[in-house]
Amino acid sequence: MTATGAGATRQVDTVVIGGGSNGLVAAIALARTGSKVVVVESGAAIGGALAEIEFSPGYRAAPLAADLGWIPPDVWRGMGLGVRAEVVADPTVIALGGDGRALKFRRTVADTAAEIRQFSSRDAEQWPAFTRLIGMVTGFLGQLYGAPPPRIDASSLGEFLALLKMGRKLRGLGKREMVEVLRTVPLSAAELFDDWFESDLLKGTLAALAVADVSQGPMSGGTAFTFLHRHVGGAPGVFGERLRLKEGGSSFMAALAERARAAGVEIRCNAEVRSLVVRDDRVTGVVLADGSEMVAKDVVSSLDAHRTLLELLDPVHLDPEFIHAVKQIRYRGVTTKLLLAMDSIPPVPGTSGPIEGAVVIAPSIQYVEKAADAGKYGRYAEAPVVEVRWPSVAEPRLAPAGKHVAVVSVQSTPYRLRDRTWAECRDEVAKVALTAIERVVPGFGERIRHQTVLTPVDIEQRFGRREGAVSQGEMMLDQILFMRPVAGYSRYATPMPGLYLCGACTHPGGGVTGMSGWLAAQAVLAGRAGR
Repeated sequence: MTATGAGATRQVDTVVIGGGSNGLVAAIALARTGSKVVVVESGAAIGGALAEIEFSPGYRAAPLAADLGWIPPDVWRGMGLGVRAEVVADPTVIALGGDGRALKFRRTVADTAAEIRQFSSRDAEQWPAFTRLIGMVTGFLGQLYGAPPPRIDASSLGEFLALLKMGRKLRGLGKREMVEVLRTVPLSAAELFDDWFESDLLKGTLAALAVADVSQGPMSGGTAFTFLHRHVGGAPGVFGERLRLKEGGSSFMAALAERARAAGVEIRCNAEVRSLVVRDDRVTGVVLADGSEMVAKDVVSSLDAHRTLLELLDPVHLDPEFIHAVKQIRYRGVTTKLLLAMDSIPPVPGTSGPIEGAVVIAPSIQYVEKAADAGKYGRYAEAPVVEVRWPSVAEPRLAPAGKHVAVVSVQSTPYRLRDRTWAECRDEVAKVALTAIERVVPGFGERIRHQTVLTPVDIEQRFGRREGAVSQGEMMLDQILFMRPVAGYSRYATPMPGLYLCGACTHPGGGVTGMSGWLAAQAVLAGRAGR
């Protein structure tokens, strides 16, 4: 059989669409059972949300991922990956309020409490108990994330046992702890932090972490969950970052690609899927942009649900109610990225030495909420929440010798603007963000030699992330567990036999690296065993 070219046909066992972490994890897990797997990636290189780009000659960055998120132990073991040397940033977050003082979130509970004491003795005393609460709740969420989501419409003994197991995990925390979990998860971030603390800068910074990349302010219900989700798998008492490697996300992707090829997986880049092939009411392969076809027993897509089910697949094969549910998935990207080529890093008030963590500008909960309000009404925030990272401190290869790269995340810049276009607003957003940074880090702007602005529209076009949403669907309470991507179809199989989803649009969602791919592969294997 011919493998390439217009009209060519090729037979394989599994086609995996997308060369991000979830796609490669699914491919490896399937290939190790003897399945002949081909990964097709539309871009020139693998990477997904961890992909690096050269935005200026000699300057590179991975704009969509500040760190690797959480890589569950099942993924490390299942992929045969050894834990490589980490970047242990300390502090992980530096909060600047504009008065020359810096609140530093450190790697130990005691050290962070000592930093907080300069702002509030009461908050410093509260900090250890707060970190214990967060650790308990995120530990419970981590257990949920390590298994397929439960089915609330359970009809078989196995499904009932899965629900019972989840209930036993919750009850096993103890009565008081169980109540705390049930009370904390649906709270607003503002309610959670107001319950514990009085310092505006402390609460504002935590609130900024809670609403990063979601179209909600910290006073909206459920944003306590988004804060918790972002810290599942993190070290006890450590906030703002979970895992970074000395060689960055690219080293993790290179290791996955190496394991994939060793398992017999073929990885094809510049191979965009044009459509899914359906024969006898079953997905039987893909047609590529060059006209060639791959026939397969199963197709596993790491793309978002809308792209896979309503664009690559002809919706005529789907039930109207299901189509409606897929169309109702909220994406709502709200983050603009500035990629800056810098001559040097300016002194950051209250710190000394190179900065490996993030500098966050969010002086109060009210400040974060006001910025989010602008986004809700289709405007960019004129006083935005800003996060600045210098990845080249840990990875000098990202910039020429002696130079640096800064990645600036600007919150509350909605994908859909009400009265203007992003072509009109792109430079304005960059200006307000850089002005906000200059107020607290004098001399920042004069060190910039080049800037690239990636609005949510740019992120959609350049990285294939619908509406600029890296998580492939907002991580809010009504779009998690058995409701992700839609209720009734949360266990990776779609209504079309032979078609599975394995991307961040599925449980456990964005920020849990590789787990969706791992669980999707188990669903594929279970489906084959039942055929």
